[in-house]
Amino acid sequence: MLNNKDIFNQSLVNHMYFASSIRSFCTTIGLTFFKNNQDYIDRAIAIGREATTIINQALSYMDKELASDVINSDTYITPYSMDLALLTEKLFSIDLEISIDKDQEILNTRNNYSITEEIINKIFKVNEDAERLINKFLSFVIEIRDKLNIGELFSYIYPDYFNYMYEEISVYQRDLARIKTKEDYTNFYINEYNYYFNELLRKTGEYLRGFLDTTHQDVFDLLSYYIDAFSKLIEKYLKNKNDLTLTEETERLVSNYKNFITDIIERLLKSELYFITPPISLDNFLTNINVYLYIIDYIKKGR
Repeated sequence: MLNNKDIFNQSLVNHMYFASSIRSFCTTIGLTFFKNNQDYIDRAIAIGREATTIINQALSYMDKELASDVINSDTYITPYSMDLALLTEKLFSIDLEISIDKDQEILNTRNNYSITEEIINKIFKVNEDAERLINKFLSFVIEIRDKLNIGELFSYIYPDYFNYMYEEISVYQRDLARIKTKEDYTNFYINEYNYYFNELLRKTGEYLRGFLDTTHQDVFDLLSYYIDAFSKLIEKYLKNKNDLTLTEETERLVSNYKNFITDIIERLLKSELYFITPPISLDNFLTNINVYLYIIDYIKKGR
């Protein structure tokens, strides 16, 4: 059973990560359509703004302070978030409203604090608003995917990437449902998270490989290696659902993958690599890794 502090921190981690993901996804969606699909561009912008509202609400309840393990996990903003956002603005001549990213950069550490019932009630209200946003976003991406599949829409992103968006934000939906019942990470949730995050990270490898400038064979080969490694782990989770020792093997693989993705981002910022996707997409991929490592660490500590 979650205590108030756990409800507070886990809710905030969800909003700072997943609502930021929705915001990033909506930016990507808005950049992938021609002007004759302005309705979809406008809807993406509107949903992205709603995600920004959720993030701002979460920030307001933090009072710019958060537990050190959350701050140090880079689950809401990475050391590259600002640079990748600025690069995206430069390349695509858009305004990403990066003031919210600046707000997240100045959060302070606070470990000894009390969470009142009033704050918990407000957090649950934010969670309810987030649930409505999630439902709207999931319906939006499924509508786009289905129309792409039958040729009614054209996007620079292939349809399966919308499946990835759906699957990632579905994790947000499931986690808020867990927090609503005040249920901690049971073995069921641990196995489910291990499966879904391994699947998400496998797909990030596939998308990066597909978006990559093909002249970089070294990066292509390493992405192929990680895709294969995550695929094998997924098979193990399906065969051994109650084997929690797999978490240790996963942590090693995910930590190595994080170093690899970090290197890719640094090379991108130095103009040594090029991907046919907005740079902020890579920040989302890195945050996926950080959130998974945060969850693994949380589970290991048995909190």
